[in-house]
Amino acid sequence: MDSQIFFNAIFGVIALLAGWIGKMIWSRITDLDEDLWELQKHHEQDLKVVRKEMAELALSLPEKYVAKADLDKLEDFINERFNKLEQKLDQINKA
Repeated sequence: MDSQIFFNAIFGVIALLAGWIGKMIWSRITDLDEDLWELQKHHEQDLKVVRKEMAELALSLPEKYVAKADLDKLEDFINERFNKLEQKLDQINKA
């Protein structure tokens, strides 16, 4: 009978430790789940903000930068003016 009490005491201590470790693990898991949920909520909000900023940037780009076609027209116009100036300088130098 003495060995049965000893066995029950050892089993009780082991069960107590296993229960305590299980409770600690479960507590950590639930904390991590809550943290993950908070991160997901903030991630969605941050993603909405980033998408809004990108949309605003895309809409403001035409105001800040010149379109390639417009730049090509300007380049052609400037080249044409320089060609006219060169022709006039050539006429002046010939005369």
